[in-house]
Amino acid sequence: MGVKGRIKDMGLIDIIQIFNAERKTVAIHLGSDMGYGRVYMEEGRIVHATHRDSTGADALYQLLAWKDGEFEVEPDVRATVCTISESPEGLILEGLRRLDESTRGIGQEHGRYVGDMESVRLINRLIELKIIEKA
Repeated sequence: MGVKGRIKDMGLIDIIQIFNAERKTVAIHLGSDMGYGRVYMEEGRIVHATHRDSTGADALYQLLAWKDGEFEVEPDVRATVCTISESPEGLILEGLRRLDESTRGIGQEHGRYVGDMESVRLINRLIELKIIEKA
């Protein structure tokens, strides 16, 4: 039996962390006005992701930036290809770093700036996930 929900209630990072800790094999289907994407995990490791024309880590980073949409987790589904070999923790950290850079306006072509509150939220999330430690 799969799990369904809204990304604003349970983000992709949370979903990945749960199935990583449980060492589960799943396909996570995501849909929003940003399109459709999939993340495949085998025994808790992220092995493949797709979003539009992107695959692998680039697709995953795009999906991690979603703030809303729907997800459905399908248990015991394996990817037909393996495009990701990095650790889930490393992928999440890099995804959050990229999100932070884009919201700070480092990529000015996006024309977005969220400000200090978004940075505080990201830092608190990294501490919560035990990716970084509070000094």
